[in-house]
This record gives sequence, structure tokens and C-alpha cells, in this order.
Amino acid sequence: MLRNDFKNLLSQLDNLTHLQKQKLTEKINGNADKNSTQLIESSFDAVKRCPHCESELFSRWGSSNELQRYRCKTCTKTFNALTGSSLSRLRYKELWLTYSRCLTDGLSIKKSANICGIDVTTAFRWRHRFMENTLPNTEQEMTGIVEADETFFTESCKGNKQLTHRKAKKRGKSTKQKRGERVPVLMVRDRSGTVADFVFEEVSKREIHSCLKSIMSEEVVLCSDGNSIYQTFAKDEKIPHKRVVRNDGIYVVDKIFHIQNLNAYISRLKTWMTRFNGVVTKYLANYLTWRKLLETKDKTELSEFILQCALGRNDQQLMRI
Repeated sequence: MLRNDFKNLLSQLDNLTHLQKQKLTEKINGNADKNSTQLIESSFDAVKRCPHCESELFSRWGSSNELQRYRCKTCTKTFNALTGSSLSRLRYKELWLTYSRCLTDGLSIKKSANICGIDVTTAFRWRHRFMENTLPNTEQEMTGIVEADETFFTESCKGNKQLTHRKAKKRGKSTKQKRGERVPVLMVRDRSGTVADFVFEEVSKREIHSCLKSIMSEEVVLCSDGNSIYQTFAKDEKIPHKRVVRNDGIYVVDKIFHIQNLNAYISRLKTWMTRFNGVVTKYLANYLTWRKLLETKDKTELSEFILQCALGRNDQQLMRI
């Protein structure tokens, strides 16, 4: 290109819309459409089985929407790399990597929709589809010093027009809720930064014991507040337990055992969630997972990791980037 033509091109960049600038950046960085398609196909290459009957006997069966189709020799059904995943039947797959970057930056639905050039309802649907297939808590085994505590979130039933357990809140009225109307969440974190969370309808000894047992390794030291539920769990499982009873003025035991790391994580979590102006309770687990990924994954890898998880049908091979 001639120098004068290049100068004219640069002078026109200011007139581009935000979406046009985004597409230009993706084109310069290596064609986002191709990258998204490659990630989709590679997710199937790691699985190599029919999503309908899990047979490994299949053959190529043409192509559709830029994706290779296959036909199973056992059940005779056809499928592609998206069949059976949480992103199946969604459109605009060329924008999925861009949207994953929006999730990595923690952007709101409206901002994500503007960047991708999609409708707000589509951006909302994508957010929860992308969060459905992330790492389950059962794979997050705790080691070393483990901190555990409960926290509570405001119950939200936005969009539910048939409330049965309480009266609907009126705009402008007080949003103060009773303890029974708040949503309890068990938060567990070890000193290496591994986090697990469990959403309950109510705090109970049986549920907390069951959740803690599923994530504890053989050699751990449990740190908690004065709640007797953790004391009985440690006694039943015969693991060391350190109680930090703040009402007695005790914040650290033996200069190392405390729950300050977990409390700091909970504080960051709740501060981050204020940008969403109230999270619907039925989607709370998705937001907890979202924040957990932002805390534990390198930001340069996170966008591809989120997309791989959404495509991976929880296959262990696809959890590694």
C-alpha cells in the first residue's frame, strides 16, 4: 500500500464504531472466526466419541455451518462438535471468543452485547450457557490449611411472576430481609488459593458435613469460626481443627491458623457482584463459579479456558488449556 493511501486509511479509523474497531482488531490479531472454529473442532478431537451413545465408531458425514458433521455407525445418528454441549444450537459462534473475553473482563450484559453486536437477551443467555460446564466442586480437592465459613446473599427472584413463599418486593420499599429469606453459601478455601462453594436452601449439619467430606484430602487442618458444625465434622472425620472465636477476641491461633484469607476472598466476591445490581438466586452458583475462575486462572488463558469448558461436556481432558 502506498504511503498516502495508508495515511488516508489511518484518518478514517476515528469514524469506526466500537464494534467495527473490535472486528478490525480481531482481524489484525489473526481472524477470530477461524480461532473460534478451531477451538470448537479441537474440543471434539479430545473427546472422539458419539455424544448420543458414546460409541467411538463414526465417520465423516459432510459439513454444515462451517463445522464437520459425523454419523455414528452404532446408533446411526448424526452430530457435530457442538452436539451435547451447553453451546449447542446457539448462533454467531464466530463471536464466542470475543464474548469469552468480555467474561474475563467481568463486563456487564449491556457492555458485552455492545462489544459483540448482539442483543441483550442473547448476551444474558450466553453468560449462563458459558458457565454451565465449568469445573465442579468435587474436583477441587483441598490440601494443607483449609478455611471454611458461611456467608449470606440477598435472595432475588427477579423475573419470577409466581412467587409462593413470600410477597413480591415493591420498588422503592426497604429490601431488608429476614435471616430465613437470605441465601446461605458455604465457602471453603485452602492456602494455595483453591476455592469451593456450595449454595444451600438453609444451613444444616448434614449438608455441610457432606460437602466438606467431598473436597477434603487426607492431610488437612480445618480452620473455622466458633460454629459447632465444623467442630463435629472434624471430630467425625478425625482431622485437626482450629477454632477462631472472634467473640472471645481470638483472630489467629498459633500465629498461623485463621480464616482471614477466606474472609478477604468473600469481601472481594461481594464487592465484584455489586456491579450486577442483584443476582437472581437461581443463577447464583454461576456467578460464584465465574468469580472463582477470575481468581484462580491466568487472565491471558481464561477466555479460551471458559470457551473450552463450555464445549467440553465436563470431559477432564478439556479442562486443561
